[in-house]
Amino acid sequence: MSNWLEMLRDRVVVRSQVGKRKLDAALARRELDRKLHKLGAAFLALVGEGRAAVPQELAVLVAEARELERRVESHHDAIVALETEAQT
Repeated sequence: MSNWLEMLRDRVVVRSQVGKRKLDAALARRELDRKLHKLGAAFLALVGEGRAAVPQELAVLVAEARELERRVESHHDAIVALETEAQT
């Protein structure tokens, strides 16, 4: 019986370690995502200011990002217009 309890305890310990590692990995992934977002936004701003050149490998991504920025701005403008119209 004691051997069974030891095996159970060992499995619980290992599973808790696995769970902690998964949580640590998820937190690190979120932090990486935030840093990559900041990096991309900073790079796009530098490109927009003419302070950074766009490598050919990234040209399509930059163009797509700029188009998405325009779409977001367009949606925002439409929302503001609708809200203004609703208030009058």
